[in-house]
Amino acid sequence: MPGNNTNTAASTVAWESGNGGQRLQPVPVSVSSFWIDLTEVTRQQYQAFLVETGYRPPFVAEDWANEDGWNWSGTDYPSGTGDHPVVLTSWYDAVEYCTWAGKRLPTESEWQLAALGDDGRSFPWGNDYSGDLLNHGKMDAPNFDDSDGFEYTSPVDAFPAGRSPYGLYDAFGNAWEFTADHRRDDWSMYTDSAGRAVTRQGGADITAPGPGLYVAVRGGAYFFDLRPNPGGERNEFLPEVRRKTSGFRCAR
Repeated sequence: MPGNNTNTAASTVAWESGNGGQRLQPVPVSVSSFWIDLTEVTRQQYQAFLVETGYRPPFVAEDWANEDGWNWSGTDYPSGTGDHPVVLTSWYDAVEYCTWAGKRLPTESEWQLAALGDDGRSFPWGNDYSGDLLNHGKMDAPNFDDSDGFEYTSPVDAFPAGRSPYGLYDAFGNAWEFTADHRRDDWSMYTDSAGRAVTRQGGADITAPGPGLYVAVRGGAYFFDLRPNPGGERNEFLPEVRRKTSGFRCAR
C-alpha cells in the first residue's frame, strides 16, 4: 500500500497521483485470511435488505437523479438493472448492508490484495490496459463511454476476462467501491493489528479508523478512464454523500 505497489514496497517511489493522502510512501503490508465477495453488491441483493429492514432506499432529491432514472421507487430498483451494482449508496449505507448480511466492508489492504494480487501488476488482469476488460469511461467530457457496451453501470459479471487474480469481477470499473478505511495523510494515523501506529516498516492488518472527513474508495467507475494513470483508482469520498458511481462489495 498505497495504490498498486503491492510487491515492491521497499523500492518504489512516493505515491504521486493527487493529494489527500495519495502521496504516502508505500509500505509493506500483510493481511490475515479473509473472505471477499466476488462481485459488487447488486440492486437485487440490496432490495432484499430494504424489504427486510425498512431501510432508506437509494434516492437523491436532485433533478439528475430523477431525469436520468437513478432513483428507486420505494424498494423497486430501476427496471432491468437488478444484476447491476447498487449505487446511490453512502458509506454509511454500505456499512449497514454489510452488517445486515453478516459481513463488513473490506479494509484497503484486503481490497488491494484481492483486486491486484501480490505481483505488482497495474490492473486486475495484468499490466496492459484493455478497454474490453472493464466497464470504463473516457477523459473527454462528459466522460461516459459506451464503447465497452455500457454507457452507465453493467451487470456485475459482464467482464469475466477482466477478473482479478483471486477471481473478483469489476475490481476496476463499473462502480467505485467503499472500503472500511478512512483516508489519512500520514502513516502514523493508521494502526496495525496490535493497535500501533504504522511506520515505514509497515505491519499486519493495517486500518485507518475513524472518525474522519473522507473514506477510501477504490477501483474507478463506469465514467472513469484508467489509461493515463492506473493508480488513479485510489480515491476518497465524503462518507455521507450518495453518488451515482459509488457502490461496494462485502468481506468477512
